[in-house]
Amino acid sequence: MDYQISLSQGPGKKIYVEPEGEEGFFLYPSEVRKLKLKEGMSLSGEELNKIRLLFALPRAKKRAMGILVKQDKTVQELREKLIGSGHDSRSTEEALRFVIGAGYVDDDRYARDYIHARRRKRSDRMIRMELLRKGIAPDLLELVFEEEGPQNRSQVEDAVRKYMSRFPEPDLSARQKTCAHFYRKGYDSGLIREIVEELASDWQACR
Repeated sequence: MDYQISLSQGPGKKIYVEPEGEEGFFLYPSEVRKLKLKEGMSLSGEELNKIRLLFALPRAKKRAMGILVKQDKTVQELREKLIGSGHDSRSTEEALRFVIGAGYVDDDRYARDYIHARRRKRSDRMIRMELLRKGIAPDLLELVFEEEGPQNRSQVEDAVRKYMSRFPEPDLSARQKTCAHFYRKGYDSGLIREIVEELASDWQACR
């Protein structure tokens, strides 16, 4: 099947090559000239795909690697970054398959690393919500949390102790503010009350 193409100015110096009725891709002016593309000319689907594979796909792969060198991403985050940078959906998905196959992107590993890095400052409930927003699949998230086990009480206690240290003494107001702070972060209310009262008792005992 042949497609009539249109050429339009994209961001920067890029030219958007759009086959009639289909998603297009961006090329640089020098590439358009090299390929002798003209407004309204007809190309077959095979010819268009060869152009995409020759120019658009390598750029998407390079961009994906450039993003991952700076910071680890979930599959969803990387997809959004690539699409946001102007890469077409086919090249984006092929670039994703490349980096996933090479082990550069792994949602399971990302979720575990994220949990380990944040459990001292965030509740599992908040961490779970953040990972869901990042595109980690709910079934994978359930498996990871099950295998990682419950949040360590000592980690929670360290966070509560650090927060309470800002008050001159653990009076009723300080205890209420501490509990409210950690409730908002999604910690178990019973556990927080228990830790706060224990820390307050220890402080009183040491006076």
